[in-house]
Amino acid sequence: MNWDSYRYFLAVADTGSLSAAARQLSVSQPTVGRQIAGLEARIGTRLFNRASHGYSLTPAGTEIFDRIQDISADLMAVERQVEQQDQEISGRVRISATEGFGSYWLAEKLAAFLKLYPHIFFDLILNVEVLDTRRREADITVRITYPQSEDLVGRRAGYVGFGFYAAKSYLSEYGHPRSIADLEQHRFIDWNYQAKGFVLSEALRSQIGSADIVFRTDTVAAQIEAVRQGMGMMAAPHYIASRFGDTEQVLVEETEQMEELWILTHPDLRRTPRIRLVLDYLFEAVRADRLYLEKGLAPSVDISS
Repeated sequence: MNWDSYRYFLAVADTGSLSAAARQLSVSQPTVGRQIAGLEARIGTRLFNRASHGYSLTPAGTEIFDRIQDISADLMAVERQVEQQDQEISGRVRISATEGFGSYWLAEKLAAFLKLYPHIFFDLILNVEVLDTRRREADITVRITYPQSEDLVGRRAGYVGFGFYAAKSYLSEYGHPRSIADLEQHRFIDWNYQAKGFVLSEALRSQIGSADIVFRTDTVAAQIEAVRQGMGMMAAPHYIASRFGDTEQVLVEETEQMEELWILTHPDLRRTPRIRLVLDYLFEAVRADRLYLEKGLAPSVDISS
């Protein structure tokens, strides 16, 4: 069955002529004539009586018209429903991200998104581990460095820059390190053992040697507060550390590190309208905040309008 032929059939039945049907469908009159002739040839019977005053349905045409009208109405209703869903995209989206990125960057961006699309809601799950998208633990995963998972698809959205930071009060008491070798004489803040293998822990341990780890915790908020209280230094992302005027980056060139930022989802979800909408928005948000995420410089582009 070629539904396109029945669109022409309905137009001729509705208007009573090939020319009027052509205008209704925005095609040429010969095109309408060919479609009607082809449909009658496939069915093996005439569907219209041709007269000088126009086209009228034969008994066979009337029977088909009564059946096709209902099908056409159903199809149009489905199209309207889909169009409405696209225009008013709604539903809940679960996003998995690291605690620091989710708290200090992502939550703000999702707040701006909700002003644009108030019918989409979010669950933001903050942890280091990648959740299982197959079991719908998360719809979208945002991670620094690519997570080793064959079940996720996506792309690198940008980069996040890191450096060593200390409170100005700490540096007044313990002095500024002048080289990587000096770091062994300082005090540091690190992730606890549950975060073993996390990128900041690995970067930190590779440079501080046998320096004292005076404080371990599993949240960036607690680490930053420990730095501000003068407990020690930490390897921190610029976009977080730059928020606080009482901290200072040390050994800027020697300890600078850049890591990839990935936004991923499950293959079965990437064409879901609300998931696609959020993915596109996050990619654009990262692009707009590139200098902020890489260097801690204030964003210059507003994507919320």
